[in-house]
Amino acid sequence: MATAQGTGVLFPGRRRLLALLAGLGCMTLALPLRARETSLKLGLLPYLNTRTLIGNYQPIAAALSEALGLNVQLETAPDFSTFVQRAFRGDYDLMLMAPHYARLAEVEHGYRTILIHKTPIRALLVTARQRPLASLEALRGQTLAIHERSAIIAILGVSWLKDQGLEENRDYRFVQTVTHSNALLHVQNGRARAALVSYSTLIQAPAELQKEMEIVREFAQIPGLYLLAHPRHDPERVQAVRAALLQFEQSPEGQAFFKTTAHGGYRDPRPEDARLLDRSLPETRRLLGRP
Repeated sequence: MATAQGTGVLFPGRRRLLALLAGLGCMTLALPLRARETSLKLGLLPYLNTRTLIGNYQPIAAALSEALGLNVQLETAPDFSTFVQRAFRGDYDLMLMAPHYARLAEVEHGYRTILIHKTPIRALLVTARQRPLASLEALRGQTLAIHERSAIIAILGVSWLKDQGLEENRDYRFVQTVTHSNALLHVQNGRARAALVSYSTLIQAPAELQKEMEIVREFAQIPGLYLLAHPRHDPERVQAVRAALLQFEQSPEGQAFFKTTAHGGYRDPRPEDARLLDRSLPETRRLLGRP
């Protein structure tokens, strides 16, 4: 006589048990993403060396972890291009991005801007104090240090220098460095005649290095760094992150953070920010190799 196992026949009690387990499995799959989360990844644009960057933003991760009840992990990348690639493929839940990359993330990937650093990014041309530039003409035939060619400071710097009659790869050439801080070191040790960096980078450099630098010109001001959320997070989660960041801004830890970084606090995005940044999108796409 055939057994129940051999014929595939199930006893009533066993059928009810398996049906219950299957239903529980379906319920687990049907749970929204946020209900299954235990952590969030905050991706940081690598505009400083990794140790300084992670150290600066650790208080923000701690504040978000406490407010959201989740473990907020800080991550970065070896360079801007790798960071942008990871960001656009969805590796990060939250991101700190340069404004032109952030605008591209909004337009092409549906990211939502949460807040913007209040202090504008001040784009500087700097040189060594011991080797001052008599004029911009002294840059002809010279090397300029930058962190990344697709960085907004480099994009605007090329445009500004062109207005001064200096063409990239004809009158000067760029050398790319690991970080903005390394661009300053290239100037210090004579490997570059000048550098294009942000003001916040300059004031966060070691004191001795700051003393050896001289600002030649501030050639642009642009919106500060953006904090964005991946579109997989619903408006309720985004609002909770925003509230936590604004609360952090008013805390002693937040005040210390903004004093150290000179980012000035947070503000909401404005329509004019998008209009300004949209002008840089074609060049940003070109430099990132995007159609």
